[in-house]
Amino acid sequence: MLARIDRIALRALACLLPCLLSCFALAQTPQWPTAQDIDRALKANPFPDADRIGSQPIPRPPRVDPQRGAIDIEALARGKTPLPNAGGSSGAAPTPLRIFITLDMPRASLQLLTDQAARAGAVLVLRGLKSQSMRQTVAVVQELIGKRRVAWVIDPEAFTRFAVRQAPTFVLTLNDAANDAQRGCNAGCATPASFVSVAGDVSLDYALETIQRRQPQAAPRAEPLLKRLRGS
Repeated sequence: MLARIDRIALRALACLLPCLLSCFALAQTPQWPTAQDIDRALKANPFPDADRIGSQPIPRPPRVDPQRGAIDIEALARGKTPLPNAGGSSGAAPTPLRIFITLDMPRASLQLLTDQAARAGAVLVLRGLKSQSMRQTVAVVQELIGKRRVAWVIDPEAFTRFAVRQAPTFVLTLNDAANDAQRGCNAGCATPASFVSVAGDVSLDYALETIQRRQPQAAPRAEPLLKRLRGS
C-alpha cells in the first residue's frame, strides 16, 4: 500500500516539475517596458520645453574664500615668490642690496647675514626650496629670522640676471632705473653695468667696503647701508 502511494507521489511530482521550472525561468527573465509603457510614461511626465528651461534660475557658483597667509602655489610655479612671514613689506621701496644665499650654507654664516640684512635693509635671495619642500623652507627661514624684520624671496631667475655662481654673493644696484628694469626682467637680460657684486663667505660690511673700492661710483648707495648696518 505504501509503495503504491510513493509511486503516485512521484508521478505527481514529475507532472508538476515542468511547471515549476517554467515559473522559475519567468521569474528570472527581466520584464522590459513595452512601447505602450514608454508612451504612457512620457504623457504623464513630459520633457520640459525651451521656455520652461529658460525660466529656471541659474544657480550661483560656490563662494570659496582664500585662506589668508596661505602659500601662493601659482606664484611659486612662476619661479618667484616671497616667503610667508618673512618680515618684508610689499609696500616698501625696493632695496638696492641683495644677498644671494642657500640654506645649505654654514649655520653661523646664515645667522650673521640674516642679522646684518635686517639692520641694513637688504633682501636675502634663495634659488629654490630646501629639499623641494615649501614647509621645510619656511620652517628654516622662520627659525633663522626669529623676531627680526628681514625680507626673503625665492627668485631663481635673479641668480642668472645677476650672474651669481656661488653663495653668498652680494649685489648692489647702482641706480633705481636698474632696480626697476631688473624687477621686470626675465632670465636672459642681465645688465652688468647696472650693478656691482662681491662673492665670498664674508660679512656684509666687508662686502660693501669692497664694492666701494672696486666701484667708487657705488659709494652714494653703499654708504647709507653701511651706516644703518653699524647703527650710526
